[in-house]
Amino acid sequence: MKIKISKNNNIITTVEEWSQFAPPKAKEKHWKDGRSAKSLAQFMTDKNQVKKLEDILVELKYNTNGVISCTPEANTVLPCKGNGRNHDLLMIGEDFVVGIEAKVSESFGKTISKERVGASKNKKDRIYILAKELFGRKIKKDSDGDLKLKYQLLTGVYGTLREAVNNKKPKALFLVVVFTDGITREDDNAVNRNNDDFKNFCQQIGLSAEGGTICKSNVDLTIKKVEISLKSEI
Repeated sequence: MKIKISKNNNIITTVEEWSQFAPPKAKEKHWKDGRSAKSLAQFMTDKNQVKKLEDILVELKYNTNGVISCTPEANTVLPCKGNGRNHDLLMIGEDFVVGIEAKVSESFGKTISKERVGASKNKKDRIYILAKELFGRKIKKDSDGDLKLKYQLLTGVYGTLREAVNNKKPKALFLVVVFTDGITREDDNAVNRNNDDFKNFCQQIGLSAEGGTICKSNVDLTIKKVEISLKSEI
């Protein structure tokens, strides 16, 4: 599998170049050993590690021929005014789009219900549109599962789906990559909470708790979570 990582016409082949050309927001806080931003850069610039990602794409029967374009910190415009979806990494291949959300123990952020508190009309409208697209309905205020839905997962999955539509690709994968090397005992509660949040989102969209594939906007949308150790080889 051939990948080309770039940001604003700058080719990225090393962790140092990733840090220089495509640092995460609040770099001083997030660019650290054992945390998700730097771990993703280490993963994607190591050919042996990238083979793990290739295996996932091949298993899903994605066409990995040709050069796969990869953009760190890619932004997808979302409906209504406001910030777009910031992908940790966006990949565009022959017949697919992949939106990667990297984690160690970092949370999926606030619930949708908390995001709505004091929110502008634009944001409330955005939540309605995204929920309608993904769930086929608005968020239910009396549903325990809906109240626990995380806004980052809503925008992440929608943003990945929208990129597939915009690029006329029939397949889309929203992939949560959990880098296990940086997880400590103190992180156990946070990791378990993330697992619960992921499972709840999958179930609310109509999949099993472990994820799966569902057709949305004429795109085969797959939601998947994998654990990766940078210390292990294929």
